[in-house]
Amino acid sequence: MNQYNVLVAAEFHNLNEALINERNQRLEDACFEKIPTIEDAWEIALEAPDEAEAKNLAIEKFVNAIRTYPCELKMVVQAGTSQILRRKKVFEP
Repeated sequence: MNQYNVLVAAEFHNLNEALINERNQRLEDACFEKIPTIEDAWEIALEAPDEAEAKNLAIEKFVNAIRTYPCELKMVVQAGTSQILRRKKVFEP
């Protein structure tokens, strides 16, 4: 297996402002590193057989870390030279 750095840029809609620090902490606990120069962007290093699987694993970990917060999430995920993935998820309270 190879190691891939996966970039996740996210946009949160209807997320309670009071929960942002808690959300960021949960993402850090899930091994995501906040990119300080870009608002709501994180990077994670993952072991995977290929770039596509690395992106899928990153999406799964990201969603699992924030799924308890009611909001709409729009995300762009990139690893290496493969196609950029775009996802939209809505989490209900």
